[in-house]
Amino acid sequence: MGELVGLTPYSGLSLGDTGDFKIAVVDDPEIPLEGYRIEAGGADAWTVHAHDVLGAQYGVAAALENLGFRFRHPFDIYAPKAPTAGTVDDAVHKPDVRVRGFQFHTLHPIETYFAFWEPSAGSTNDAHRIIDWVIKNRGNYIQWVALDNIMDPDEHAAWKPFTQELIDYAHKRGVRVGINIQLFGNSNLQNAFDLYDDEEIPLADSIAARLPLITADLPFDVYDLSFGEFFNSEPQVFIDSVNEVARQLRIAAPNAEMHAVVHVGATQRVNYMGKDLLYYFLVQYADPTIVPDIHTVMYYNLYDDAGGAYQHDDFSEHRQYLLDRICAGEKAAYQPETSYWVAFDDSVPMFLPLYVYSRWRDLDGIRQDGCGNALDNHLLFTTGWEWGYWLHDVTALRASYELPAAPLDLIKDAYAPDLGDGASEVVEDLIEEQKRGLMDERLAGYLAGRDLAIDAGRAIDPPIISQPDRTTFDRLVANPDVAAFTADVLDPLRAHADRIDEIAKKLDGLDLANSRWSRELADGIALDQLRTRFVIATYESVIAHIGGNAGDATAAYDRAASLMATARTRVASRHRDLHDTHRRRLVDKTTNKTFYQYGYLYMADTLCYWDRELDQVGAILGNTTTAPPGCLF
Repeated sequence: MGELVGLTPYSGLSLGDTGDFKIAVVDDPEIPLEGYRIEAGGADAWTVHAHDVLGAQYGVAAALENLGFRFRHPFDIYAPKAPTAGTVDDAVHKPDVRVRGFQFHTLHPIETYFAFWEPSAGSTNDAHRIIDWVIKNRGNYIQWVALDNIMDPDEHAAWKPFTQELIDYAHKRGVRVGINIQLFGNSNLQNAFDLYDDEEIPLADSIAARLPLITADLPFDVYDLSFGEFFNSEPQVFIDSVNEVARQLRIAAPNAEMHAVVHVGATQRVNYMGKDLLYYFLVQYADPTIVPDIHTVMYYNLYDDAGGAYQHDDFSEHRQYLLDRICAGEKAAYQPETSYWVAFDDSVPMFLPLYVYSRWRDLDGIRQDGCGNALDNHLLFTTGWEWGYWLHDVTALRASYELPAAPLDLIKDAYAPDLGDGASEVVEDLIEEQKRGLMDERLAGYLAGRDLAIDAGRAIDPPIISQPDRTTFDRLVANPDVAAFTADVLDPLRAHADRIDEIAKKLDGLDLANSRWSRELADGIALDQLRTRFVIATYESVIAHIGGNAGDATAAYDRAASLMATARTRVASRHRDLHDTHRRRLVDKTTNKTFYQYGYLYMADTLCYWDRELDQVGAILGNTTTAPPGCLF
């Protein structure tokens, strides 16, 4: 408990009888595990009733929140200048979902990559703060993704004791720990640690050689197996390979669970035992002790339109797989995302609290459709916290502990006391507009960026598609049905932009106190405005060119350039004001062990996707010969 209080930046806090505010903890066998109740002992003293280490920590965190603290970002919590006690909620609180936590997607150069994968004393400190933040937001589980640099003996020798300390620290705080690994090297598109990539070696021998690197003297609670993206193996080979991993894991790590990721990909279908099913659904035919981690991507959810993400119109098949497991009383994890990163959201950058709605919508739907049984495991795929993306993680994690009646309740709690109900309602308006425009009207592909790999994948036959597709500038020129495009895309984008403008005006009218939190919110909505207007201007320029109106085409191109210049200034200001305490490691090029030799905000910092699009339009207009940046390396 001293760790929890010690990592809370306010000197007047204490446990016991001294200090400005007194928080005592008592063991109460009437409280369910991981539950708590707060008893007021006056205006400055509270007693937390709990019956286990996590419940006690959750209760102390709740008592601090009653004083005005908010645990928004692991490195930048909100601490009030003058803590003031609110009305004490003396109800018993207990978790709705048994396992609640994150997959820190450390294949990306994000905050948790640096904290959990690069051995150093500073990384250890950062990882401890992140674990503490997970606890304060009612989580009880974390996992991260292994990278293949630990195949090098020297790298492994440094990594292993560093990782042992992190596991031990998490266990001391009551948090279980997992690691994600990949099976097949031929579908490993990033630098993940995989178990089999040399066909000259029998699969069982390869697994036997590599598995000890992540099991020997490393007491992970979960080993989570992934299979990459876009590439299939033969169904029986898949099942036999998964079973071999399970067999060897039972020997190497007998106390650990094995999970397997059920990814997405609508065109990856196989026939097995007379059934047509999605490739990743083959997990259900493997060892029955394996727990499926059923995945969805981006800000899409199990119930609404999926916009063509990975060529899915919706994720109803994944929903049914999950509900079948829940209704049968079998363990299953649901693994949605709170950010996607690559060319889609925080790297553009855009502020997309639509994620808050979707993560709430999933839990609400599962609660209604789960035959009276609870979801067992809510595992959030997270890839970055800046630009307001901490909000997605905080609200989704807390929703898995206690699901409120509406997403607005989660936002109000996260934004109190400094941003208040007014800012919360602005974000609610933004969510509703993003739901209508980006999800229901399928405008998402136009506001997301596109890099060289995305365009190349779309051009092959059959195409490889991850994020929702769009009519690119060159395709519009090649098939110039301008009237249909204007009606179906451009006019809805204009209407979306108008509504975002109104939301920005509403925020301006609140006159919020100047702080990093209020500046971040204003910057996020401003970038949503600028991105939408920029995309409109680029397409207006191409359409004017198609119509032979050179003057209008140039004027629209110039508007786009001006909007990008304004965005560049705003982004630069935001990136001087980050929550991360490590200066520019998230925005600059950097040497690291991931596939990407830059921080996850590098493309946002350079506005690379905007540059790429403006150069593409300039080439169509004939006023530039500049090769568009690839925005990949």
